[in-house]
Amino acid sequence: MIELPEILNIPDKLIQVITNINNYDYFLIEGGRGGGKSQSIARIILWLAEHRKVMVCCGRETQASISDSVYKIFFDLIKDYNLNFTIKSNKILHNRSNSSIIFKGFKEQGRVNIKGLEGIDILWIDEAQAISKSTLDIIIPTIRKKNSVVIFTMNRLLRNDPVYSEFITRDDCLHIKINYYDNKHCPEKLVAEAKRCKERNSLDYEHIWEGNPVDNSGDFLFSAIKLDKAKNISFINENYRNIRCMSVDLAGNGGDLCVASLVQAKSSSQWALEKQEYWSEPDTDITKGKIINLFSLWKPHLLILDADGLGYSIYVSIKNVIPLTIKFNGAASSNRPNALNKRADGYLTLKDFIDNEWLKISSDFTLSQLEYIKKSYKPNGQIFIQPKKEMKSEHGESPDFADSLMMAVYAINYYSYLIDEKDDTVILDSNFDPYS
Repeated sequence: MIELPEILNIPDKLIQVITNINNYDYFLIEGGRGGGKSQSIARIILWLAEHRKVMVCCGRETQASISDSVYKIFFDLIKDYNLNFTIKSNKILHNRSNSSIIFKGFKEQGRVNIKGLEGIDILWIDEAQAISKSTLDIIIPTIRKKNSVVIFTMNRLLRNDPVYSEFITRDDCLHIKINYYDNKHCPEKLVAEAKRCKERNSLDYEHIWEGNPVDNSGDFLFSAIKLDKAKNISFINENYRNIRCMSVDLAGNGGDLCVASLVQAKSSSQWALEKQEYWSEPDTDITKGKIINLFSLWKPHLLILDADGLGYSIYVSIKNVIPLTIKFNGAASSNRPNALNKRADGYLTLKDFIDNEWLKISSDFTLSQLEYIKKSYKPNGQIFIQPKKEMKSEHGESPDFADSLMMAVYAINYYSYLIDEKDDTVILDSNFDPYS
């Protein structure tokens, strides 16, 4: 067991930040109130600054004054532990190691100011849920000093938080979620507050105390709570038809990905996203070869293929080899009267599967894309889904993984009847076209 100095008496979950400080470039620490995130990171930084020379920047999206920063946390800890620092009005200096801690707001007068960040060893961004993607895209490449680290602490506000979306799946980032019940130092008064909040308003409790994003159903299609549940669905133990559906979303613009998904039955009414493969080669022959190869490996009963735009020619070629291919035209008419087109129909179908807990999704990356799918309404009441180009502009990526999963669920919902009851083969001939 590691014996730590008193200043490092932090929640057990966060000890791994200390033990892995040289193993990761990024640390994403998120959760609700009372988890001890900010207090613990401040303690770790002070301890490191005592033992070696480090240049530390504590930043936020905006900082009108030093009181907006974590300055007060450092001030109190230095006084409480009588640490060998000099506290100035806008920075903190260690008297022996020459370490320095500065405080910065990144957004100044409408632009991102990165002055002074090039030599930083530790960048700590508190309240990281407020960091915009444009700020993140400028700051992160600036922190390039050898062995430098970036630490984010946050309570997710919206499901499409840029920091969370960017770093949750990176292998150079250590992700820790910590809440009040993980913090041995959480005051009993806060624990009592959390219990009262849970009894009074479960949605407020989920965000404030569990650290889950606000369920802003007015803008976003999927409930954040339902998406969280989709990761841990238990399957019914019963006999069922072992149906597999493969879908392929094709890259529509530069930088987009081709994504193939395999969704498999787990009970008579439950499904799981089993596999996803992606590639970025623009060559159509490579794409055709990838699809045919994955089809032979995965052996699906249904194949649905993106046939919009340039995808149509690929669909025609694939159908000549795999007759049971179904085409998906997102802009075509919907089966649902309340959906503007087939893409909206597909996402509303996917929402039904997720809301009813019929679909298990283990992929954090796919879930993160589903979190930022926005819906809107036409004057006639029909629902439409935000175009992929707009999503790419806002989030820096197209929802290719989400679209691929949506297409598979669409095929399962509308075309499962085509599979023979006896041998689970698809009853299609080479001339079959469900959209004709």
